[in-house]
Amino acid sequence: MRTANRVKPKTDFGIEVRLFTAQTGMTVKELAERSGVKYTTLIETTTGRCAGHQLIPIVREYMANYEQKEA
Repeated sequence: MRTANRVKPKTDFGIEVRLFTAQTGMTVKELAERSGVKYTTLIETTTGRCAGHQLIPIVREYMANYEQKEA
């Protein structure tokens, strides 16, 4: 399947973030605020524009803790 040139394809982490936000009804901006990371860096990490060595573990930990609280 081809994507439009204007659409930046998501990384595996980007897909994880989109699934999480879709399941919880949370926006990416809210996820960034609640996990304590910059919104722009989170967006760039989900599209592969920056590595996010420090950001990815922080956001993944928040998402895991959020799911445990809801269960």
